[in-house]
Amino acid sequence: MAVDNTSFQKKTLDRINPLFTTTTQSCTPFASPISAVTTELQSSPLEKLRNGYLKFKENYMKDQTLVKTLAEGQQPPYMIIACCDSRVDPCTVLNLGPGEAFVLRNIGNMVPPYSSEKACSSAASAMEFAVLFLKVKHLVVIGHSQCGAVRALMGMEDDGSNAFSEFIEDWVLISKGASKKVKDMHRSSPFEEQCTSCEKEVINTSLLNCLSYPFVRQRMASGELTLHGGYYDFINNQFESWDVDLSCTSSLDKFQ
Repeated sequence: MAVDNTSFQKKTLDRINPLFTTTTQSCTPFASPISAVTTELQSSPLEKLRNGYLKFKENYMKDQTLVKTLAEGQQPPYMIIACCDSRVDPCTVLNLGPGEAFVLRNIGNMVPPYSSEKACSSAASAMEFAVLFLKVKHLVVIGHSQCGAVRALMGMEDDGSNAFSEFIEDWVLISKGASKKVKDMHRSSPFEEQCTSCEKEVINTSLLNCLSYPFVRQRMASGELTLHGGYYDFINNQFESWDVDLSCTSSLDKFQ
């Protein structure tokens, strides 16, 4: 028996049209999901990145002197070691532009101590490149408030009985000396206050570990490199900084 395709198509359209018609009550359950999908497609993550790049490009290309300078190579005066935390981008916080800072970011702004075994370390290789080849003048370790890495470190039992991750745990143990010092000195303080103290102590631990690298000490001894610590409290919008010399003395300078 022959099928009347025209009649079949008409009946099909009659059944699905109400789903896309805003004037009928039957479309209500479908209107919201369709609208949500449309909005999501229009504001996709990649579209946001693309628009961000176009805005950056518009401003960046205005300074042709900078473009030409950067094309010739990089000579940043600073190397910054900072945390991966998305709330505390160091170049944004310190208003640094392209070419001004060689940046290494990791969990907790931590630096492992020098090892003659030359284990694969992004921190060590980044410092070596910055100090010996880029010849940066200042090496700055910057920590911040509400650091998740420090909270994880402070929440760990000394015997490691409360293991919680495959990789993070081993990494933050780089600064276990900092957490032990804080726990010993501030055992009666609330956990939040202990974490704040440890956030700053981790910075000092990283600075001391920087000093364990021979090429860092050599350039400091020759007066070609200085070490600095920095702490950004993004809740109260305060930035503290301090200098480090070979005797590990420090002077504190606070900016509001």
